[in-house]
Amino acid sequence: MTYNLGVDVGGTFTDVLVFDEDTKALTIDKVLSTPDNPSRGVVTGVGAAMEKADARMDELGLVFHGTTVVTNMLLEETGARVGLLTTAGHEQILHLARAWTPGPLYGWMAMEKPEPLADLVDTRGVSARVGSPDGEVLAPVDEAEVREAAAALVDDGVEALTVALLNSYLNPEQERAVREILEAEYPDLPVSISSEIVPEYGEYERTLTTVINDYARPQVIRYLDDLDDELQAAGSSAALNVVRSDGGIMSTDAAKRRPVELALSGPSGGVVGAAAIAERKGIPNVLTLDMGGTSTDVSLVEDGQASTTRQTKVGYREFKSRAVDVNTVGAGGGSIARVQINGSLVVGPESSGADPGPACYGRGGTDPTVTDANVVLGRIPPSVKLGGDLDLDREAARDAIQGIADERGSSVEEAAQAVLDIVNENMYGALRVVSVERGYDPREFGLVAFGGAGPMHANALADLIGADPLVIPPAPGVMSAFGFLTSDIQNEFAETYLRTDEEVDGREVRDALETLEADAADWLRSEGVADDAHRFDYFADCRYFRQDIQMSIPVDTDDLVDGDGLDGLKAAFEARHERQFDFSLDAPLEIATLRVIGRGTIEGVELEAREAGGEDAAGAVTGHHDVYFDGEYHDTPVYDRSQLRPGNVVAGPAVVVEDDSTVVIQPDHTATVDRFESLVVTRGE
Repeated sequence: MTYNLGVDVGGTFTDVLVFDEDTKALTIDKVLSTPDNPSRGVVTGVGAAMEKADARMDELGLVFHGTTVVTNMLLEETGARVGLLTTAGHEQILHLARAWTPGPLYGWMAMEKPEPLADLVDTRGVSARVGSPDGEVLAPVDEAEVREAAAALVDDGVEALTVALLNSYLNPEQERAVREILEAEYPDLPVSISSEIVPEYGEYERTLTTVINDYARPQVIRYLDDLDDELQAAGSSAALNVVRSDGGIMSTDAAKRRPVELALSGPSGGVVGAAAIAERKGIPNVLTLDMGGTSTDVSLVEDGQASTTRQTKVGYREFKSRAVDVNTVGAGGGSIARVQINGSLVVGPESSGADPGPACYGRGGTDPTVTDANVVLGRIPPSVKLGGDLDLDREAARDAIQGIADERGSSVEEAAQAVLDIVNENMYGALRVVSVERGYDPREFGLVAFGGAGPMHANALADLIGADPLVIPPAPGVMSAFGFLTSDIQNEFAETYLRTDEEVDGREVRDALETLEADAADWLRSEGVADDAHRFDYFADCRYFRQDIQMSIPVDTDDLVDGDGLDGLKAAFEARHERQFDFSLDAPLEIATLRVIGRGTIEGVELEAREAGGEDAAGAVTGHHDVYFDGEYHDTPVYDRSQLRPGNVVAGPAVVVEDDSTVVIQPDHTATVDRFESLVVTRGE
């Protein structure tokens, strides 16, 4: 027998999902994360899940891993010391940045500007230079000069080297020559060149992104090597693959070369999984809500495809790397509630994390959290054990929320409800960012909710934003791991184009895209993907001539020659621009960048449809429990989700429990189990 496995490391829990390729059975498990050494939690979780599936470690075929190593490194600024080689005269490129200054605002004017990840003392200018716009060589590479500059940096203790020469996106040969010199001299030192990491215009963004890549490389290399060794020591010979920020996967060798593409590794899996669930239900447009222990990630899926962005933001740093377009807020089960000096109640972004965790974990935490509020209001019934085996300390939760109640002069139930109302408003604001603020009406979208805490809050949020229907997939607490098992191997290849529709025709654009397609095909072959499994998506980043705002528009390469040509591309751009900004211009269309995404399709996990079992869900009721809704307690049935069958109807108020999550169905709502065992919640009976 062969098993594939997805593992997602979160701030509180490490989620594992095992897929049996023969029986199609899914086995889930959750263990507490180990922030001091994430690989320890991964190996523990993999071992526990395989044991639960009654499988041996040597039966593992593929492992898909979503990691927060790069995310945490950027947030905590714990990466490597990076040396930067750039064109002489441009040594302050990271300090100059752009006109805006990233960083938190204090008062009216004061700003805190983050320190560049490659310090000025670790930056050297070299004379090699390429001109614009044709990429002509203005000054050749001086090998002796490069060796001298690198030697000074290495002797001073840098752990990685970035090469970012002026205009190298037009002509990468000089950067490649410099890399050859460096790798011959320092074979064990990570070296990245900007023309490979971001082959696009924008000197600051290209340099910053490549520096971030090297900032992460030494630690990512160590982490993936250690994890691979520990899995092998546990008896596994499975191929370890890493999830990218855009929801695709790549080999560990590719990840070690381009760790910047892992910055949003974990959140992307949930969106990809939610898109797959929605597609099976025939709902092409959905919002996604992933609420975990530390934060909530929201995104938008249109026509079955997760929205992506090429401006990734982690903390105060924004850089160029393709990622699922996720908006993150500090609203999770562990988010801490506190009363400010003016008497107002705030929730998050501070979190109790996994250690000690919320007060109800019984691990020494005393701060009142969102999870404690849910416990106090009965949203998490006494029968629930967190992660399947952790008993909750209900008295500790009540004591923690009582502190909020005393400061507000309210009952403990009113204080707990206020905590939930505020955290729901925080998530509502995040959902508006990815929908309303981008020209979409959320009332035209469904909502797919997952994560350990998402299904407890999803019903209230669906009502707030007007999304319909609400879908709670099976095993919602491990949706990111599920998404990993549905992902394709993929990578993006780009070329700066900078031509208007008055200068080129559709055939020229298609020829340029086909050149990029050949590069994508070569990369897929290097990842072991057979030619018959290759698939390519084409995009053009378009803008009005002499404007800066650009949008990535899908391209039909056949239509470029045999159809409307560039007229069709312009029409699609203007429709998108009109929807988001409510105006259009009488100006030429400029194609700033061409992109090809190469995908290697793999046989992922499939949810099998099951036969309907009738509307009666009484057989799944395990008891009744008082739950607080709308200012009073309601005698509420508690359902065991594993006993629900397709066609069963659950009338609210109700609580549906399973090992990895708890679903709260509010009064005046009804949940129906569909043939894929998702709960579909609608208003009314």
